Amino acid sequence: MATILSVKEQTYQIIKEKILNQEYPAGARININELAEELGISNSPIREALSLLEQQGLVISNRSSGATVTTFTHRDQYELSQMYLFWIVESYRFCCETNRLGKLIKRAEEVLETQKIYFKSKDYKECAYYANLFERCIIEATGNKRMLAQYDSIFPVFFLGSIYFLEGKEEERRLGLAQHEEILAAMKDGRHSDVIDIFKKHYYKPMWDLRLQDDETE
Repeated sequence: MATILSVKEQTYQIIKEKILNQEYPAGARININELAEELGISNSPIREALSLLEQQGLVISNRSSGATVTTFTHRDQYELSQMYLFWIVESYRFCCETNRLGKLIKRAEEVLETQKIYFKSKDYKECAYYANLFERCIIEATGNKRMLAQYDSIFPVFFLGSIYFLEGKEEERRLGLAQHEEILAAMKDGRHSDVIDIFKKHYYKPMWDLRLQDDETE
């Protein structure tokens, strides 16, 4: 039986897609009145939806400018990546210790093949989505539903940050895909320390460190 979404939930999904598709680019103001007219609904469900999006980090609300799409500094991206790295490394270690690698490897193979397809077709939005989904496989393999729910709650903002960071950076996309291939090969070979080392390289971007001080002075 199909789940019937409330007006608020439908509105939330519509606005989120507009943000992730960059119909609302970073820093763009979301005009509630215009959106209400476009969707044929009142302002209330839009405000409720924006509140949910703010909790996820996709929008920022203030009294003077209303709701605007989140912008990302290099510090933001660095801190999000650092948080993801902590989760992934410890989750991978847990999977190794509890014999969960078989299921993880199978799922990672499926996701990586899809990532390759979208990379070759130059559908970079979907490629970024499956690149992030590759890491999610490790959290999912732990079987910890609470941790997976927490991971999923910030997945959209990390995905959005990835889209902004990779904009026009073909070599970074290629490198990310190659590192996923290396990670999967190391998993299959039981080279667990190599898996962790490659993930550290995957999430560490030297240019962020060079610009952190600039972000702090803004």
